[in-house]
Amino acid sequence: MPFCSLLWVEDDLPLSDWVRQAFEDDGWTVLLAHDKAAAIQLMEKTIPHHFPCVALLDLGLPPRPSVPDEGLSLLRCLVRDWPVLRATVLTGQNDHAIGQQAVRDGAFDFLVKPTSLREMRRAVQRAAWFSQQASDLLMQGQVHLTLTAALSEGVKEVSDGVAEQLIRHVLYTTRFNVTAAARMLGLEREQLYYHMKKYGIQRPLHFEIPSPLRS
Repeated sequence: MPFCSLLWVEDDLPLSDWVRQAFEDDGWTVLLAHDKAAAIQLMEKTIPHHFPCVALLDLGLPPRPSVPDEGLSLLRCLVRDWPVLRATVLTGQNDHAIGQQAVRDGAFDFLVKPTSLREMRRAVQRAAWFSQQASDLLMQGQVHLTLTAALSEGVKEVSDGVAEQLIRHVLYTTRFNVTAAARMLGLEREQLYYHMKKYGIQRPLHFEIPSPLRS
């Protein structure tokens, strides 16, 4: 039985129902949404912010399904508010640049359409493993940058891309309190600033903290 829930966001109704049924047959609890607003509402009602969860997102969502803007906006909201969520996005055949942008925005991985149900299952299962590990570490008050995962070709060190995601998640969790984030990551403040500069991470305007509380 899967140990976390799956958020599945797709505006193609027949496809979304077919994939939902397949994952439910595998034992997943599937939260199905067809647009950004419904997805966020479902998450708010169902998934506590520190609980492990995975998302499978089609980036082409209403009101403009021909462009990825709405899907990327949803992705950013999810990784900001559910710091241990791991999201896999679906992109078109010629959209590798969009897939890479999604990873920069916090996606765990991306799949190129058309893709098989088998590939979606593998991606979701691997994302779920990482989400569970991140949740366990967060509950313990710490996040390590050197996680390992059992992949088909053996045990691999987590890539810089995943390290960047962890740093982004912890910074969002602490509302960009650098002192608290560095403590959770097991880094010195200077080391965290180095990684923030390396990955181009900046404090969003809406996370500005009044000067007496700034780290």
